[in-house]
Amino acid sequence: MNMIAILLGLVALLVLTLKKVPLVFTGMISVIVVALFSRMDVVETVTTTYVDGMTTYISKMWLLFMFGTILSGLMDRTGAARAIADWIVSRLGMKRAIPAVIVAGGVLTYGGVNTVVCAFAMYPIALSIFRQANLPRYLIPAAIASGVFSWSSMLPGTPADQNILPTTYMDTTPMAAPIIGVVAALITLVLSFWYLSYQGVKAQKAGIGFEVDDSVLAVLKKSDEMKANGTLPNPILALLPLICVAVLLNIVMVNVSVALVAGIVLCLLLFYKNLKGENIGTILTDCVKDASVSVVVASALAGFGNVIKAAPGFQTIVDGILNYAQNGGLPLLVIFGLATTVLCGLNASGSSGLTTTLTALSESFINMGVAPALIHRIGVIASVGLDSVPWSGGVVTLITLSGVTYKDAYKHVFMTTVVFTLISLGVAMAMGTLFGAI
Repeated sequence: MNMIAILLGLVALLVLTLKKVPLVFTGMISVIVVALFSRMDVVETVTTTYVDGMTTYISKMWLLFMFGTILSGLMDRTGAARAIADWIVSRLGMKRAIPAVIVAGGVLTYGGVNTVVCAFAMYPIALSIFRQANLPRYLIPAAIASGVFSWSSMLPGTPADQNILPTTYMDTTPMAAPIIGVVAALITLVLSFWYLSYQGVKAQKAGIGFEVDDSVLAVLKKSDEMKANGTLPNPILALLPLICVAVLLNIVMVNVSVALVAGIVLCLLLFYKNLKGENIGTILTDCVKDASVSVVVASALAGFGNVIKAAPGFQTIVDGILNYAQNGGLPLLVIFGLATTVLCGLNASGSSGLTTTLTALSESFINMGVAPALIHRIGVIASVGLDSVPWSGGVVTLITLSGVTYKDAYKHVFMTTVVFTLISLGVAMAMGTLFGAI
């Protein structure tokens, strides 16, 4: 019954989300379902476990959300994002608008930029590109997620958390099993190109194009005026705030909030003239309001994840996976990949699920003859599959930021960041089983 309680909670979350119930209420109702069927104290679960999960998330993420939203807003309002978008489109053409967004997000992520920071940075760029290509906005979250959350994280050498984590458990390097990593990344990338490009063409044939609300219209109108007046920033200069963030974060190794503030300051210094006639205080206030909404919504679903981990059924599932792994039945590499995938889904976090399997299984699997490099690379690839569940903080942030509904957007996020990554995982596990740590 305990495992059924978790399943019912997940079903409630999915159904309510697709019915467009506000996510804050969706999270709380799903928590109550889990608590009732798990025979947990409902009041204690909601007021303590759920709220603790929310407050922990907010305490960790608030500054990132606030400064990330401010940088994103300034890149919009100064025309920097439009300049970058115009440059990308001029080089690749309108027909390659979606691949351009996917590759750009992947490059930022591979460069070591935090995935949530990448989402904030890519949104205004993607918005301008999609507007010029007349593509529906509901594909923006999937296009950004395809670059930020999937293929680039599988590549050998990336400084992403999941790729560094295994090196702390085993004698491996970030370049472990490079061929397997590259093949898996390419499969995911190609499938994402094909699927989202097909969906874009399908939408346009159905007469569905780029639609705007008042806030988006205001931003795009301003950048249109800048382009008409010839005051759009130079695209190379427009990239400097993002480069500044990446360099400070990954080379100087400063705190992410410090890196974002530096990017904000640089953006203001470079493009302040494009903000003439606007009240900087009003811009900052609007950005903080947007960040507040996003972080509260994301924290509500993080609180649900905290309740899932506290439910009796969660430990039952974890114990079942680990016992099966120790008793065999499938190739050990396959067991490790599947175990990581399931635990990442339950945690709604790639790093948390990978940590669990590395802690519980890595030493035993190495002793049974599995190469550490294989455990490393398969674990990394597996960690970017079910971590993109609807209640994942990154997914919530991206869809909320894009101003579209879960019903319209999530199915495309699911295809690109779950289905295609799981296909890549299957190929990677087969390669590892047949050819070893190549």
